Amino acid sequence: MKKKAFIYDTSKGFSSLIKHYYSTKMDIDVCTNKKKFVLDNIKGYDVCFFVVNDMDDLSNLIKAYYKIEHFFIGAPNKITEDKIDSLNYENVVVLDFNSSKHEILKVINFNLELKELIEI
Repeated sequence: MKKKAFIYDTSKGFSSLIKHYYSTKMDIDVCTNKKKFVLDNIKGYDVCFFVVNDMDDLSNLIKAYYKIEHFFIGAPNKITEDKIDSLNYENVVVLDFNSSKHEILKVINFNLELKELIEI
């Protein structure tokens, strides 16, 4: 059975990348509009990819964190990344958006396989 992934990405670029590389390996739902983000709709997901662009996104992350077991979190700027780090969340993979696409996918693949969420 395919695992289910939820992507929250209001900038839309990262979600396109994830959908492109993983849509055949898992069922993916995407939220690209923070006004359409409904916490009650986040049920039954195995993994979440969450991009934090601003404080509204950070607030949504804090709400969603306890709903899904495995999280990949990315932030395009250092200030937001520091705020994410200060949350001291466990079992979270923080993605370095300053890395190349190849390096980011390598980190994602390694962790998805490690957590038995996909087979590479």
